Amino acid sequence: MPPQQYTAKVSDSLEYNQKFYSITFELVEPHTLSFKAGQYILLNVPGTEQKKSYSIVSPPSLDHAVELLVDNTPRGYGTRYLGSLRPGDSVSFLAPVGMFGIESQETEIGQQEKALVFVATGSGISALHSIILDQLQNKHDARKMVLYWGLRYTQDSFWIQEFQELEKTFSNFSLHLVFSQAGDDWTLCRGRVTDCLSVHPMVEYAGYYLCGNGGMIKEVQQLLLARGVKQEHIHHEKFF
Repeated sequence: MPPQQYTAKVSDSLEYNQKFYSITFELVEPHTLSFKAGQYILLNVPGTEQKKSYSIVSPPSLDHAVELLVDNTPRGYGTRYLGSLRPGDSVSFLAPVGMFGIESQETEIGQQEKALVFVATGSGISALHSIILDQLQNKHDARKMVLYWGLRYTQDSFWIQEFQELEKTFSNFSLHLVFSQAGDDWTLCRGRVTDCLSVHPMVEYAGYYLCGNGGMIKEVQQLLLARGVKQEHIHHEKFF
């Protein structure tokens, strides 16, 4: 669908911790949004000519609202604007935008991807959250799926219970959390996501979907290429 201008109202917000929270916009005009999981919106920030990009967290099956994940720490125009919003406040944005998403099974590349490996750092999980829910719950994709999600501290984590429930419900899905500044009580993956990826067995015939900061994407790409993954099977969305 070509992007178009939307107006919406804040319907809900949920604080996960001091770093992350979600905010939901109920669509007003148009009142539905058709998009591909992995796409984003361009939010109009009043008082500036800037439009800030935010990946859509919610799956395409939720077509009457848009949920976003916000990282408090940048404190830029977009973060401050979203932090000032209250239930009932109006917003406007352009959507849907972007090409990131699961490669179509109608293409040769998509047909070759017999498994899906997702790699995110920080709020890069937002687009992958939409994709994973869509593939498992809506598309009933039975391919093996593995999510590597890197955060700095254990107290920064959220959605863990939701992903663990997905693991229980869908035997083809698994989660690996990676903390770069984990305490002594954390016994699983620590360091960078590349540290975890480098010691785990490669998933055969997988498509890799990376979302997060540019440094992480560059490091993961280099690791995957060195381990024999072809460039056309490495897809990414760079946040900054």
